[in-house]
Amino acid sequence: MKLLNTLSQLVKDVENILFPRSCAVCGRRLNSAEDFICSNCYLDLPFTQIRGQEGNVVERLFWEQIRIERASSFLWYKGGAKSIRPVLSLKYNDRPQYGIYFGKIMANDLKDTGFFDGIGSIIPVPLAKKKKRKRGYNQSEYLAKGLSMITGIPVRDDVVRRIIANPTQTRLNAEQRKKNVENIFKLVNGKAIEGKHVLLLDDVITTGATILSCAKELDKVENLRISILSLMLAGKHADVIGDAKPRNVEWVNVYE
Repeated sequence: MKLLNTLSQLVKDVENILFPRSCAVCGRRLNSAEDFICSNCYLDLPFTQIRGQEGNVVERLFWEQIRIERASSFLWYKGGAKSIRPVLSLKYNDRPQYGIYFGKIMANDLKDTGFFDGIGSIIPVPLAKKKKRKRGYNQSEYLAKGLSMITGIPVRDDVVRRIIANPTQTRLNAEQRKKNVENIFKLVNGKAIEGKHVLLLDDVITTGATILSCAKELDKVENLRISILSLMLAGKHADVIGDAKPRNVEWVNVYE
């Protein structure tokens, strides 16, 4: 086994020389032990440190709107910061592998918190068919694949569909976002999750309007429990449990 590990590392070292890879954040050349993001940039990522704590800021976005079990976000979205480059590349620059990478590290961050306890399916927020054809994939599905690789929880992309390709949410205020996503999802296979606990997953939450619209459609299923997770959280939100001053995170330049 030790010999195999040594040979495997040697192959990685040779590949890194012949086909050098660069950090998705700073562009620096990666070493053979680094994946997608260099160690320095990874340590500088704006982690929320929420880790599914009860009553956290993500949960509070949905209070008095829909009952959820748990909610969390992994990173803060800061408009213009280098830290959002890999997420933009995931969405716009044909880098679905970044989704798997972030899905895995999100899962590892939460796996010892009990966040995934009882969850039977991961449901990525769907894209409209036109957007998915243009992009070639749904970035949230790749985040879900990464989560599934670590947790073993299966991904279900056959439960709910996005039936309306609504205009972009960029630069809309909270009320406009809410109206923009009304009735854009349709439940198509509720029987598959009846009586289950599901995790609804998206790449970025700002006001929560899109994921709330999807959750309300799923909530038509009998005895369903819903938890929510996103890679990034954008907007001005209190970043600790209880009363706190809003963290200075940009509302503008947030994509949908």
